[in-house]
Amino acid sequence: MNDISDILRTLLDQLSIASKVDAEFANMLECDDTLKGDYEEWCEANGYDLKTGYKDYIDELIDSRDSIWENLNE
Repeated sequence: MNDISDILRTLLDQLSIASKVDAEFANMLECDDTLKGDYEEWCEANGYDLKTGYKDYIDELIDSRDSIWENLNE
């Protein structure tokens, strides 16, 4: 089983921009039925909507990282 959270974190680290991560992950889902099934399970287990789950998770990651830097700067 693919670790969707890990895949999304890795893509964000590599691509740095949420819109690029969105596009890359959407492309990965289209090309890989196993990944798509794992993503559906991940959404269900974590309470995410299938259409926006990965985008919502990426936004949460970015917010979390921003919060860490804000705390360090204070």
